Amino acid sequence: MDENIRNAGEDHPEAVPAEAPAPQAPAVAAPEPISTAEAVTGTFLSPGGTFKRIVERHWTFVAVPLVLIMIFNVVSVVLMRNRVDMKQLVRDQIRQSRFADQLSDAQIEEAAEREASRPAAFTAVFACLFLVVTVLFLAALFWLVLLAFGFDINFKRSLLAVGFAMLPMVVAAVLFVVILFIKDPNSIDIQNAVATNPAAFLDREATAKPLYVLLQSLDLFKAWMIFLLSVGLAAAARSRVAPAATAVVVLYLVWIGVRMALAAIF
Repeated sequence: MDENIRNAGEDHPEAVPAEAPAPQAPAVAAPEPISTAEAVTGTFLSPGGTFKRIVERHWTFVAVPLVLIMIFNVVSVVLMRNRVDMKQLVRDQIRQSRFADQLSDAQIEEAAEREASRPAAFTAVFACLFLVVTVLFLAALFWLVLLAFGFDINFKRSLLAVGFAMLPMVVAAVLFVVILFIKDPNSIDIQNAVATNPAAFLDREATAKPLYVLLQSLDLFKAWMIFLLSVGLAAAARSRVAPAATAVVVLYLVWIGVRMALAAIF
C-alpha cells in the first residue's frame, strides 16, 4: 500500500507554477510632426532640436523655406529695378568685370539698354530657379560627401537640412529692402548692399581681385548659413556637429579657393 502511494507520487510530481510574463513597457508615442511655424522660428531660435524634427518630415516640406525665400527675393528684385538706375548699374558691373577690355563703349551701352528693358519678372523667375538648383546641388553634394565617410544620411534629410539652412537669406532680403529706402539707391553697391563683409568697405578698383573675393567671402550671413548647415546636416546624418561642420567648412574653403584662382587668372 505504502509502495503504491509512493509510486503514484513519483508518477505525478508536484507541478511548478509557470512564471508570470514580464510587464511590457508602455509604447512611446511618436512625436508630432513639426509645424511650419515651429520649423521657421526654431531654425533661428533653437536650431539644434528643430533640425532633428525637420529632417524627419516628408521631402516636400523643403518648399517652406524655398517659398519664403522666393517671396522676399521677388519683392527685393522688383523694388530694386524700380528704384535703381539699371542702365548705370549694368554699365558699372560690366566695367568692373574681366570682359570690360574686350567691349567697346557702344557694346556696353547696348548691354545696358537690353538689361534695363528686361521685365522684372524675368529676373525674379531666374533668381527663383537659381535658388532651387543651388539647394538641390548642395543637398546632393553634402549627401554624397557624408555618405562617403560612412554617415547614416539620405538625400531627403540632406535636402531638408540645406533648405532650412538657407533661411537667413530672408533676413538679408529684408535688410536690402530697408537699405533701398533709407539710402540713395544709385549709391548702393548691389553686391555688398548690406555691408556684412570686409570687402564692402574697400575700393573694388584699387583692391587685388583675389583679395577682394576672399574678403567678400568672409560674410556674416554666409557664416550664419554655414552654422545652420553644420547643425542641420549633423541632425540629418544623426551625428555630432563637428564632422558635419568640418565637411561644410572644407567645401566652402575649396569654393573660395576656386573663386580666388579664377579672379587671379581673369
